[in-house]
Amino acid sequence: MLYAGTCLSSVKTVLVGAGKWGTNIARTLKELELEGLVELSYVVDIDISRALELSKKYGFKAVSSSIYDASGEAFIIATPISTLYQNALEAMKMSSCVFIEKPAAETYEEASYLLTLANARGIVHQVGYLSRFDSTVVELKQQISDKHVYALRFRRLSRRPPHMRSYPVTLDLMSHDIDLAFYILNTREVKPLFSLFDVDGGVPQRAIAEAIYGGIDVVFEADGVLPVKVREIDALTDRGIIRADLISKVLTVVSETGKTQIEASDREPLKEELRVFIERCRGKDVEAPDLRDAAAVLKIIDELTRIANKM
Repeated sequence: MLYAGTCLSSVKTVLVGAGKWGTNIARTLKELELEGLVELSYVVDIDISRALELSKKYGFKAVSSSIYDASGEAFIIATPISTLYQNALEAMKMSSCVFIEKPAAETYEEASYLLTLANARGIVHQVGYLSRFDSTVVELKQQISDKHVYALRFRRLSRRPPHMRSYPVTLDLMSHDIDLAFYILNTREVKPLFSLFDVDGGVPQRAIAEAIYGGIDVVFEADGVLPVKVREIDALTDRGIIRADLISKVLTVVSETGKTQIEASDREPLKEELRVFIERCRGKDVEAPDLRDAAAVLKIIDELTRIANKM
């Protein structure tokens, strides 16, 4: 078993979940394996045929339909939202290094329990808030570091696939930006103010919300219906506005003196995210979103849901 502080040439890694996103993770892990950072140990999926297909494509040493059969030094949980919590619980019994895809759980209480368990057992834990590793976000944070920011505006819009529509759009899309506001503004103080959900059909597919982060006004818009993909952040500052487009990886800076554009690097966020996870498993003290962040996000979502239900 791998413990924090241990330094290994490669980390035996278990991937739990061989769906669409699990396949992306497997591809990235293979690239990290070629760098000598990981060893593809097990791939697990309740559909054994998918696990076998992924193993054949990327060269995992073993496959299983059950997490209980797997063994490794680091577990990556990439299953549907409804099963993240239970799989994370099991992984924490089997390893001291666990990565859980966002939002890590469905409720604040579940995420809080996972956090308590991880802290009690000394488990290295990371949550898959991928957007923190987007070079456009990193550049935006740098650009506003010497400016007075008084508002942020997030737009995360795109038609969700059918299997995701059973989850509220807040839990799926908006959760990314709730976390990004923590990261960009470097604050833990949040006061939710307003939320409005489109509940036609029962589960919200569109949502607008507002909160105050450490005195800064933040508005979130999430839409799982729009047939085009939009990922934008506007930072309103004392010198003008900076718009970060996470799709084109371009920042547009507009001030009284004119308009300029900055191109962010094209490095892949998923590879950066998983590299950080492996480095943390090997004992490096590297900043990354964890279960504390996941619990904070879910607590805000709970409050926004309560507010929306009163409208």
